[in-house]
Amino acid sequence: MKALFVTYGGGHVSMVLPVMRQLRVLHPRIECVLLALTTGHSRAVKAGEAPLGYKDFMHLYDADSVEHWGRKLHPRNISPDVGEEESIAYLGINYLDLVARLGGQDAADTYAAHGRYSFLPLNFMRRVLDAIRPDVVVCTNSPRSEQAALEVAVERGIPSVGMVDLFGLDSDTYVLRLVKPQYTCVISESVGQRLLARGFPPEGIRVTGNPAFDGLFDPANREQAHAFLRRKGWEGKKIILNAGAWEPVSHPGTDIPAGRSFPIQIEHILRAYVRERPCTALILRYHPGDWFEYPRLADDPQVHFSEPPREPIHPLILASSVITNTNSTVGLESAVAGKPVISIENSPSVHTWFSLAALGVSYPSPTHLDLPATLDRVLADPQPMRTFQSDGQAATRVAQVVARALDRPISVSRTI
Repeated sequence: MKALFVTYGGGHVSMVLPVMRQLRVLHPRIECVLLALTTGHSRAVKAGEAPLGYKDFMHLYDADSVEHWGRKLHPRNISPDVGEEESIAYLGINYLDLVARLGGQDAADTYAAHGRYSFLPLNFMRRVLDAIRPDVVVCTNSPRSEQAALEVAVERGIPSVGMVDLFGLDSDTYVLRLVKPQYTCVISESVGQRLLARGFPPEGIRVTGNPAFDGLFDPANREQAHAFLRRKGWEGKKIILNAGAWEPVSHPGTDIPAGRSFPIQIEHILRAYVRERPCTALILRYHPGDWFEYPRLADDPQVHFSEPPREPIHPLILASSVITNTNSTVGLESAVAGKPVISIENSPSVHTWFSLAALGVSYPSPTHLDLPATLDRVLADPQPMRTFQSDGQAATRVAQVVARALDRPISVSRTI
């Protein structure tokens, strides 16, 4: 039996890797094949996996055409965490797939308007599934390649399992898809109810928790957190972890522009905050997909600039006293870990998609300018929210769902 996992980077590959490990423990005869894309590839390699990428399927295409389009699109899609060969294969194959789906001019217009967000490589995934011949396909709720893999699995009658990382709101394209997988694993009963209202099969919704959060309960990560504080000389300080992310859209409800200027403003406010309070220190952590695009100021004894490819997030969360963000996955992870979270509510992404404060995850800071006062208040009485809970066993529960999808049932433990 063969299980194909497809994932991007960031929090998504962090969901998939522990499920693969648990599936091998629970069902050693199931072969796990991983297609890890963008920054997920290097993360998978560091975890001891041998992932496939787009470049491993170049033989299924006309290599000259892939190379032509890949190199043409590559200059605007460079990441130091993704190899050039993989980037060219990813961009070239996806663009050829877009042309096959829409035609040449419509593909050009669509890509000009939406960039990589226009990709949905259904033809590529048909070829991949023909080559790998999986018995089950497992993906998170990312669009593009993951969506295409699940849609083709359903099209072929192959068992399919999706994993929703956050809240299942309508801002998550997974929730609104017409093609729905056989099973969907969610973090809470409330998320399951949202999916049920959107037409997902009730027998397929499983409350498992998010496997990416299991590491928060690993004693090794707690020890790494202590080691980090000792190394920085920060023991006894109040540590602020800022999970920064760019604003991909603007919104009429706020005057904050799209782009990276807002997280940079937040960084300057937080640097000033810790500079005025010697008992505090700051960890700056930008998204794994674009951390390298932010200006890096001179080293400061009270500030640590985290490089995601070289530094896992869970020890940093466990080392922190409070987490600041807009509406990132790190905010939810931190609440699950029992840490107080502050969300900055005037960001375009909060207006466009969701507010962690409204969902019971965080304390609201109405604007970035209110952040110092909000930090003072929360640090004076650092009580975490308890809306979302976990127990460190989500990967086991998802692995059991995958085994069930393969019609090889094993005992399924309780949900959270």
